[in-house]
Amino acid sequence: MKTEEPDRSNATNQIRDGLFFHAVIQGRDITLQLPKAIQPALLGLPMKSPSFTGRDLQVNEMLSLIRPGGDRQSLTPVYLVAGLGGIGKTELAIQVAHAALSVPGHFPGGALFVDLFGYDSERYLDPGRALIGLLHALGVPEENIPTQSESRSRLFRSILAAYAESGARILLIIDNASSAEQVRPLLPSDGVNVSIVTSRHTLSIGARIHELGVLDPRSAVDLLRKILLVSLGESENRIDVESENAYRLAELCGYLPLALQVCAAMLVDTPRRPVSSLVDSLEAAQSLVDQLSHDDYAVRSVFDLSYARLSESEQRLLGFISFSPGSDIATSAVARLIDASESDTEQLLIDLCKAHLVEQGTAWGRWRLHDLLRLYALERIEGFAGQGDALVRLLDYYLEHSREASELLAGSARGELFSSREIAVEWFDAEHRNLIACVHIAAKYDAIAPYAAEMPHRLARYLDFRRLLTDWKEVMEVSLSLLREADIPEFMANALDNLGMVHRELHQASASIGFHREAIDVARTMSNDEALARYLNNLGTALYSVRDFEGSMAAHAEAAELFLAQGNSLGFARATDNAANSLRDIGRPEEALVRHASAVSKFRESGAMQSEAVALSHMGSTLQDLSRLREAAAAHREAIRIFRQLDLPNLAAHTLINLSHTLRQDGDLETARVAASDALELHIATADPVGQARVLIQLGLIHTDLGMNDQAVLDLEESLQILSNFSGLIDVGNALANLGRVHALSGRFSEAVANLKDAAAVFELHNATTDVAMVRELISALSLTIGADERSQDG
Repeated sequence: MKTEEPDRSNATNQIRDGLFFHAVIQGRDITLQLPKAIQPALLGLPMKSPSFTGRDLQVNEMLSLIRPGGDRQSLTPVYLVAGLGGIGKTELAIQVAHAALSVPGHFPGGALFVDLFGYDSERYLDPGRALIGLLHALGVPEENIPTQSESRSRLFRSILAAYAESGARILLIIDNASSAEQVRPLLPSDGVNVSIVTSRHTLSIGARIHELGVLDPRSAVDLLRKILLVSLGESENRIDVESENAYRLAELCGYLPLALQVCAAMLVDTPRRPVSSLVDSLEAAQSLVDQLSHDDYAVRSVFDLSYARLSESEQRLLGFISFSPGSDIATSAVARLIDASESDTEQLLIDLCKAHLVEQGTAWGRWRLHDLLRLYALERIEGFAGQGDALVRLLDYYLEHSREASELLAGSARGELFSSREIAVEWFDAEHRNLIACVHIAAKYDAIAPYAAEMPHRLARYLDFRRLLTDWKEVMEVSLSLLREADIPEFMANALDNLGMVHRELHQASASIGFHREAIDVARTMSNDEALARYLNNLGTALYSVRDFEGSMAAHAEAAELFLAQGNSLGFARATDNAANSLRDIGRPEEALVRHASAVSKFRESGAMQSEAVALSHMGSTLQDLSRLREAAAAHREAIRIFRQLDLPNLAAHTLINLSHTLRQDGDLETARVAASDALELHIATADPVGQARVLIQLGLIHTDLGMNDQAVLDLEESLQILSNFSGLIDVGNALANLGRVHALSGRFSEAVANLKDAAAVFELHNATTDVAMVRELISALSLTIGADERSQDG
């Protein structure tokens, strides 16, 4: 930092009651006797707030940096606290100052405080006027204060340097500076005295910067609690009694200290008013920003001061970015929104970020607004033309990018916007919340409703890939509703098919099958054999999940025939591989294996890695049925490797369960347990509760084989607890049957029979005749054992 050196002609002597100071300023000899320390009455330092909270980390960090001779002293004696208006910058500086002054030896010369009113056009304090007040506080008589600002600055710095030389360090608090030009003349140049500057802007003054954000939710509620306790006494308990409403109130305030203070003041004025009443009032307010006003405190007036300093282009950008759909937005999207180049847009965003009206997102190139500032900017944008065109440009941007990203997820090698599948996935990771928000916004207005109809179909592959099932279902329901009204059969059939797939993943088989059948009916009316084949293939998979093997094979067979007629060899391979699963389960594993092997070969030849891994997993299960266990394990392991490579953890987890089954059948119980445990971790990570339940059933079997019956019971009971949240799953029968088996092995025959009877009822509902017969045989054997025991006891 370049600063003006103090006049070297100064002479300073320390005397008992202060400092004897001599300097030549503007050709005049100035001789002063200065106090040993600044008089408390002249400090100008405001009282610290007794309700201050949530900033201990920042206070302690600054104290450690400004204490004399500290290990953590920074390279500069200037500290800038920067942040949004109302964020609590001034209070933080005041708290730090009071804490530092309370420690003997830290600032023996005392402290100075000046409010520059940098954002208030009526009270703005230029450096020259500010220096007059500071020199008065230092004991300089009016007649000795130079008339020129530069000379005042030189005198001020010389006096501070004299204090520093005498060992009387001074702490200078410069509040509300709006520019570097306003604050630079006030900064000491001796390198010993410390300055803390607060500003809504990130100023280039050579300072160590402390960015101040909003409070965390708990601290925000604590601020409300403390203000009420200070004002109304220990009997005040509304914040604790209405904890949920208090957290909602803090959320409505955006955790901004100023807004929280306003709400607390409202509650202080009305001691009998419930917190819920204030929450209801704010939620119903036509303008939340206007509602957050009390006496001299108003959120709008604070925002107005910052907004007034913006250029027209900055105001326009701030307004337009406020109706971006999600919580953050990329630079490229903002550029499309305001119809400007990315480089110009980035510079505007950086300038707004320096003014703390826009925040940087979690990664460079992403930006966001504070919730209250977003509402404020939305109101201010009303005066700018072209809002509708801007929104359409933004929707076009998202649709164009999502179209190409979706194609890359489907297997396209390269696009114009994204160079690889990985980059497309990264884009979806960053933007999917914005895309979902776009769907909901577009659905409300007829003019842009087509975006809401199409965008879910571009999102579907990604939502399936990341297993964001609730989002997938939600956007497809929005799309389907619009498409039914608009009578667009192609997209309508696709929406129905997507709903079928997501309901299958949600283990709602009946709904899944219904949606797939309706999609097929629509496709038949369109004479679209390519779509019809895909929908039939998906129907076959849904029917297989409910053990309708004949229906599943029929659907897959028709799909395979249609794919073959179109020359779609990959589609044909998928359909025949899926059909092979049913062939295996109806007792024709040799035929199934031929189809699996053919599909694996085709997928490998075509580079369709995900489909290859799926077919390998299917083939592993068929090889297990044929007791070719080592080949089965190898197939599963290769599938797992590919799934991991493609970042498909849920599919890897399902295949790990299949591998565990194979290893258990081969007698390798410990490795089987490791595979199952790995699967459990992945299912937990991907939030798949049914997958977790299935792993627990497998672990119950393994622990039973290991003689760990008590652990097996815990596994199976936990599985049943999870499955109780779902309906119509045959897995319940599997868990009950295995629990009955463990109880029988442990000699708890009555419990075993009860479990087995319940299992039989579940298997009968699913027409699982083989399982029903096995369970009934066990019940008969156990009944004989129970009868024999009873006769023995009677004897």
